[in-house]
Amino acid sequence: MMEKRVILAIALCVGILFAWAKLFPPPVPAPVPASPAASIEKATEKGAPSAIPAAAAVVAPDVAGGAAAPGTPTSFPEKETVIVTDTQRFVFSNHGAALRHAQLREAKYLLKAGDPESGVDLVRTIDPGQAPFRITFPESGFPTPADSAWRLVEEPAVPGTDQVVYRAETAAVLVEKRFVVDKTRFRLHLDVTVQNRTAGPQDHHLGIVMFSRQDQESKGGFLSGAAGNTASILCHTEDKMVREAVEKLEKDPMAKVGAVDWVGADEKFFLTAAVPYPETPPRERKCAGTLAAPGVGAGLLSFADRQLAAGARTQYSFAIFVGPKVIADLDEVRPGGRDVKLNEAVDVTLAVISRPMLWLLKFFHGFVRNWGVAIILLTLFIRLLTFYPTQKSLMSAKKMQKLAPKMAAIRKKYEGDKQRQSAETMNLYKAHGVSPFGGCLPSLIQMPIWIALYSTLNYAVELYRSPFILHIQDLTAKDPYYVTPLLMGGVMFVQMKMSPTSPDNQQQATMAVMMPVMFTAFSLVLPSGLAVYMLTSYLIGILQQLWINHLDRKANAPAPAPSGA
Repeated sequence: MMEKRVILAIALCVGILFAWAKLFPPPVPAPVPASPAASIEKATEKGAPSAIPAAAAVVAPDVAGGAAAPGTPTSFPEKETVIVTDTQRFVFSNHGAALRHAQLREAKYLLKAGDPESGVDLVRTIDPGQAPFRITFPESGFPTPADSAWRLVEEPAVPGTDQVVYRAETAAVLVEKRFVVDKTRFRLHLDVTVQNRTAGPQDHHLGIVMFSRQDQESKGGFLSGAAGNTASILCHTEDKMVREAVEKLEKDPMAKVGAVDWVGADEKFFLTAAVPYPETPPRERKCAGTLAAPGVGAGLLSFADRQLAAGARTQYSFAIFVGPKVIADLDEVRPGGRDVKLNEAVDVTLAVISRPMLWLLKFFHGFVRNWGVAIILLTLFIRLLTFYPTQKSLMSAKKMQKLAPKMAAIRKKYEGDKQRQSAETMNLYKAHGVSPFGGCLPSLIQMPIWIALYSTLNYAVELYRSPFILHIQDLTAKDPYYVTPLLMGGVMFVQMKMSPTSPDNQQQATMAVMMPVMFTAFSLVLPSGLAVYMLTSYLIGILQQLWINHLDRKANAPAPAPSGA
């Protein structure tokens, strides 16, 4: 009776939490624009380099406090330039000389079927002052050009050509940004040229800025964390990936110095990254992440200072990636032929196992042309791969179940002597060929495989907006009618009821009810692809348990009577 009350209480708690999360979601804070100057001061107070260019002023103030050099234009009218490729639609603006939109054009990313201009936009920020690939010149001999100081000097003469050039100039400096659309999918090339126009030498520090915006409605909550879409700032340095969620940047700003390979803004399935070409000789770079505004993070990659002689110029080159996290596309980003490991932006657990699993998933999809069926085939393959250790585990549990009465007798006989009780139990195991670790060791061996598989399915962009059956149109979203989670819970309950347990083990009996209830509650808000995987896995588990029971009955069946008896 007590166990039933505990189960009922926990089930009610889970139900209340789920209902509360759905009926009373956390309020979405209204975006409050912050001035660039305030963001810079905030970042400086926390000890991180500024990541926000001075975008608000018409004429940027000089670092020493004076005005910009004479001849600086007060304003150029805004003009947008569109470049369309087979996979994307890029929209650039001369205000800030930045990328304003990057819409995907492939069918699976279209929000309206058949409308190539309804594709998912990978520039998530709303404020034009937070468009990606802006540049800044902190601690330099000249100010950062104001947004309106950029002039469009070259654009595609014919729709479909591939470059746009912006220029900002004063008596002290000429800065040029040239965006070239790469023929490779989801790629751009960016050249930034800086020319000293003074009569003497001049120092400068170049920084390139990325922005990432956290959508409050999709970040996930207590029960839906695995299905959430967390926006982050990324920095790859010293062969290590540093990832910081936007919402944590205010309390824990990022600051890295060294061999910085690239800086990026990402979310679960998409990445925007700036990858500088190698410098000769290699020089130290800085990577910083700060909170630019509520819900908006800024990532800055800054270079070591360069000194330009009178009239001299220098160039910074970048490979730009703006697209879904498809491993093959990420691997092709190799500026200067160097592997910068952009694929590490895919946030999987145990990548050494997850990557082969993703390859297998794609392999199966190549035959069946349905990602849901491919998940079922991959789950079946993994279950076959782990069949032997699972079989050993189930056989050991079956033997332990048969020894339960004898183990109970030992506990009763040596109730006051725990040491003798343990020794007699071990002797019992040895006499019947049972290993006390036989049930858990194979499961521990399989655990990394299951964790990697779970992570692979959770972060595979290939499943994004991919349908399975009639009511599931996106394997990365929850099942809209909760069919797969409820089926999974029922199948899990049946499997746990079939599993060998000791008749007097109340804890196991309680868990046989508790686990299906909890897993069903979690699965209601998890991606449906994960629910398909778990449902398939538990169905195969039932079949394997039935096979074990068959073998056990066959082994213990009475020998046939001799003929003629």
